[in-house]
Amino acid sequence: MSSLPPPAPGTGPYPGPAPKTPARPDPLTVALGNASLLGLGYFLMRRWKTGIAALLVTAVLVVVLVVQKESSYELAIVVWWAVAIVHGWFLAQQQPNRTSSLPKRLVALGLTVAVLLAVGVLRFGAARIDDEAVAARNAGDCAGVSAAKAKYSFGHRLADAPRTVRVEGDVGACDRLDSAAITLRTATRTGDPKALDAGFGVLSEVLAEPGQEHTVSAVLDGFLRGLPAKDPCATVALTAALRFRDPTHNLLDGARAVVPRLEPNALLGCGDARAAAGKWDEARVVYQQLADNYPRAKQAVKARAGAQRAALTLELNNVRGLITSGEYCSSPAKYGGAAPYHRRGVNRALFVGGTDEYTGKLPSQWRTTDPYRATLMLCTEENDYGTAVETCPYTPIGDSYAASTSVTFYKIAVPVKAYELRTGRLVMSTTVQIGGSSCPQTIYTSYTPSQEYVTPTSATVQAAFKPILAP
Repeated sequence: MSSLPPPAPGTGPYPGPAPKTPARPDPLTVALGNASLLGLGYFLMRRWKTGIAALLVTAVLVVVLVVQKESSYELAIVVWWAVAIVHGWFLAQQQPNRTSSLPKRLVALGLTVAVLLAVGVLRFGAARIDDEAVAARNAGDCAGVSAAKAKYSFGHRLADAPRTVRVEGDVGACDRLDSAAITLRTATRTGDPKALDAGFGVLSEVLAEPGQEHTVSAVLDGFLRGLPAKDPCATVALTAALRFRDPTHNLLDGARAVVPRLEPNALLGCGDARAAAGKWDEARVVYQQLADNYPRAKQAVKARAGAQRAALTLELNNVRGLITSGEYCSSPAKYGGAAPYHRRGVNRALFVGGTDEYTGKLPSQWRTTDPYRATLMLCTEENDYGTAVETCPYTPIGDSYAASTSVTFYKIAVPVKAYELRTGRLVMSTTVQIGGSSCPQTIYTSYTPSQEYVTPTSATVQAAFKPILAP
């Protein structure tokens, strides 16, 4: 008999067991596995590359969402989630030998529920934090907004990224408001209008953002509560900047309301400070500004008096400067605080030019060296010979044979121009002739004179100047 090959397994009269085909999960299990956003359904079907790709796509979308924090990426994740579920379902439908396993279904369902529940809890928590931030923002409490933002975890940013962006925007606005508050405090301390404009510029920008009215109002109120500044001149600079600031037609325009309340006292205090520092020109301007802008204010009375005092001080300082420089007689100036020139009584004079060789003999009540006490400014020129008084012969001592010389004695002629200090006008231009004794017994000289001045006395000097000083 010929030998025959043994029959193949599963053939012949007694077939053996057929090879087993691995069982595949049913579509519901795969769909639930993919619904967990883990791509578990693909792994259950032993589609390793597809599962890994699903995980990578999910990870990329999550990272982009966390970084960009835009609702479009949330929508992209939802769409990707739905696509993965449907794709897993259809793949599982095409698989042979599908078997349904209740434990696998429960595991897939549990993962899906856990993911969805975690997302829901985190979104609910993000919503509560957002409500706290909104409440703090509406109360003008930037510290509360920052405290609310600090409660956000990575999970909140993952589950509800766009909502966290809004709170972070509020925190950013608060940071800018904090910077504006510092700038405005600097403006209050220094009176710098540029700092004020910079601070209000930031407030205006933040105010343009939705829902920031109360936070901006809180910073603005803090600035206004800091007024007036310690330096009244700083307050004057700030109120002027507020008055001339271009209207923005929002709550920032309300800052102008403090100007009429603060400015009168600030102007008066600034004028007094400038006067105390000897800055009379600046003081006069500030006083006059108060008198012009608030003529009915109680401070206006003091301001008008201060402006007059400053103007008179400036005139007096100008006169003193002209006297010191020797220019008064060529450029007469007025001092409105001087007494008026009068034709009766004594007009105290300040002599300018020449020497005090003779004017020093006048009574103290007739002359002064301080223009503050003067009525007249007397400009004198060099002496000259006046009217001849007497001629006498003189011979040199020790030479009896020498011929005698005739010497004529003259009054002392002093050209004088008298200006009324109160107005600076010329009231008299004359030549004062001072008399005195003549022809003394001896003349001490190194040459033979033909002309000599008389020798004046206090009485003759006083008599010569009396028509001008005490008419």
